[in-house]
Amino acid sequence: MGPRERLNDYLNSVRDIPFQWGKFDCLIFTNNAFKAMHGEGWADDWLNRYMEGSRVLRRSELRKEYKQNQFIPAIDKKLKRIDYVPPLGALLASDREIRFSVGYVLGVSVGSKACYLGKDGLIWKPFETVSYAWVAR
Repeated sequence: MGPRERLNDYLNSVRDIPFQWGKFDCLIFTNNAFKAMHGEGWADDWLNRYMEGSRVLRRSELRKEYKQNQFIPAIDKKLKRIDYVPPLGALLASDREIRFSVGYVLGVSVGSKACYLGKDGLIWKPFETVSYAWVAR
Protein backbone atom coordinates (compact mmCIF):
# COMPACT_ATOMS: atom_id res chain seq x y z
CA MET A 1 0.00 0.00 0.00
CA GLY A 2 1.41 3.39 -1.01
CA PRO A 3 1.33 6.77 0.76
CA ARG A 4 -1.88 7.92 -0.98
CA GLU A 5 -3.75 4.79 0.05
CA ARG A 6 -2.42 5.00 3.62
CA LEU A 7 -3.52 8.65 3.87
CA ASN A 8 -6.95 7.84 2.40
CA ASP A 9 -7.37 4.94 4.82
CA TYR A 10 -6.47 7.18 7.74
CA LEU A 11 -8.84 9.96 6.62
CA ASN A 12 -11.68 7.46 6.16
CA SER A 13 -11.05 6.04 9.63
CA VAL A 14 -11.34 9.46 11.32
CA ARG A 15 -13.89 11.09 9.00
CA ASP A 16 -16.62 11.46 11.65
CA ILE A 17 -14.55 11.85 14.82
CA PRO A 18 -15.37 15.22 16.39
CA PHE A 19 -12.78 17.75 17.51
CA GLN A 20 -11.77 17.37 21.15
CA TRP A 21 -8.76 19.09 22.69
CA GLY A 22 -6.05 16.62 23.68
CA LYS A 23 -7.99 13.63 22.32
CA PHE A 24 -8.48 14.46 18.65
CA ASP A 25 -7.51 18.02 17.77
CA CYS A 26 -5.79 19.49 14.71
CA LEU A 27 -2.27 18.75 16.01
CA ILE A 28 -3.12 15.09 16.64
CA PHE A 29 -5.05 14.84 13.35
CA THR A 30 -2.27 16.29 11.17
CA ASN A 31 0.49 14.44 13.01
CA ASN A 32 -1.29 11.12 12.40
CA ALA A 33 -2.00 12.00 8.76
CA PHE A 34 1.69 12.77 8.27
CA LYS A 35 2.57 9.51 10.02
CA ALA A 36 0.26 7.58 7.69
CA MET A 37 2.12 8.96 4.69
CA HIS A 38 5.69 9.14 5.97
CA GLY A 39 5.95 6.57 8.75
CA GLU A 40 6.47 9.17 11.47
CA GLY A 41 4.58 12.23 12.58
CA TRP A 42 5.73 15.78 11.98
CA ALA A 43 5.08 16.74 15.61
CA ASP A 44 5.59 13.58 17.65
CA ASP A 45 7.69 15.58 20.12
CA TRP A 46 4.97 18.25 20.50
CA LEU A 47 2.15 15.94 21.55
CA ASN A 48 0.98 15.81 25.17
CA ARG A 49 2.71 19.11 26.00
CA TYR A 50 0.10 21.74 25.12
CA MET A 51 -2.50 20.87 27.75
CA GLU A 52 -2.60 21.07 31.51
CA GLY A 53 -5.32 18.71 32.64
CA SER A 54 -8.28 19.58 30.41
CA ARG A 55 -7.07 23.14 29.73
CA VAL A 56 -5.09 24.24 26.69
CA LEU A 57 -2.05 26.25 27.71
CA ARG A 58 -2.24 30.00 27.15
CA ARG A 59 0.02 31.57 24.50
CA SER A 60 2.58 32.68 27.08
CA GLU A 61 2.64 29.16 28.53
CA LEU A 62 2.99 27.60 25.07
CA ARG A 63 5.94 29.89 24.30
CA LYS A 64 7.65 28.79 27.50
CA GLU A 65 6.89 25.07 27.04
CA TYR A 66 8.05 24.91 23.42
CA LYS A 67 10.76 27.57 23.71
CA GLN A 68 9.35 29.28 20.62
CA ASN A 69 7.91 32.76 20.26
CA GLN A 70 5.76 32.10 17.20
CA PHE A 71 3.93 29.09 15.84
CA ILE A 72 4.69 29.30 12.10
CA PRO A 73 8.49 29.72 12.52
CA ALA A 74 8.42 26.76 14.93
CA ILE A 75 6.92 24.58 12.17
CA ASP A 76 9.49 26.01 9.72
CA LYS A 77 12.21 24.45 11.88
CA LYS A 78 10.62 21.02 11.48
CA LEU A 79 9.41 21.02 7.85
CA LYS A 80 10.11 22.76 4.54
CA ARG A 81 7.70 25.62 3.85
CA ILE A 82 6.42 25.78 0.27
CA ASP A 83 4.73 28.55 -1.71
CA TYR A 84 3.03 26.51 -4.41
CA VAL A 85 -0.08 24.33 -4.56
CA PRO A 86 0.27 21.93 -1.64
CA PRO A 87 0.89 18.36 -2.78
CA LEU A 88 -0.84 15.35 -1.30
CA GLY A 89 -0.04 15.03 2.40
CA ALA A 90 1.38 18.52 2.89
CA LEU A 91 0.80 20.10 6.30
CA LEU A 92 -1.41 23.18 6.07
CA ALA A 93 -2.15 26.11 8.37
CA SER A 94 -5.01 28.55 7.93
CA ASP A 95 -5.85 31.77 9.69
CA ARG A 96 -8.98 32.04 7.53
CA GLU A 97 -10.83 29.13 9.14
CA ILE A 98 -11.52 28.35 12.79
CA ARG A 99 -8.58 29.70 14.78
CA PHE A 100 -7.34 28.21 17.99
CA SER A 101 -5.05 29.47 20.72
CA VAL A 102 -2.07 29.78 18.36
CA GLY A 103 -4.08 31.74 15.78
CA TYR A 104 -4.24 28.96 13.18
CA VAL A 105 -5.99 25.72 12.40
CA LEU A 106 -3.90 22.88 10.98
CA GLY A 107 -4.92 20.63 8.13
CA VAL A 108 -3.58 18.35 5.44
CA SER A 109 -3.64 18.50 1.65
CA VAL A 110 -5.61 15.75 -0.05
CA GLY A 111 -4.19 16.79 -3.41
CA SER A 112 -7.11 18.87 -4.64
CA LYS A 113 -8.45 20.38 -1.41
CA ALA A 114 -7.51 21.22 2.13
CA CYS A 115 -8.79 18.88 4.82
CA TYR A 116 -9.32 20.30 8.31
CA LEU A 117 -10.82 18.91 11.47
CA GLY A 118 -14.15 20.52 12.25
CA LYS A 119 -16.26 20.26 15.38
CA ASP A 120 -18.12 17.21 13.99
CA GLY A 121 -15.38 15.58 11.92
CA LEU A 122 -13.38 16.27 8.79
CA ILE A 123 -14.22 19.17 6.49
CA TRP A 124 -12.85 19.91 3.03
CA LYS A 125 -12.14 23.45 1.86
CA PRO A 126 -10.58 25.01 -1.24
CA PHE A 127 -6.87 25.77 -1.22
CA GLU A 128 -7.73 29.48 -0.98
CA THR A 129 -8.19 28.87 2.77
CA VAL A 130 -4.52 27.89 3.15
CA SER A 131 -2.18 30.49 4.66
CA TYR A 132 0.95 28.27 4.89
CA ALA A 133 2.00 24.83 3.68
CA TRP A 134 4.91 22.50 4.41
CA VAL A 135 6.33 19.24 3.13
CA ALA A 136 8.79 16.80 4.70
CA ARG A 137 12.44 17.80 4.31
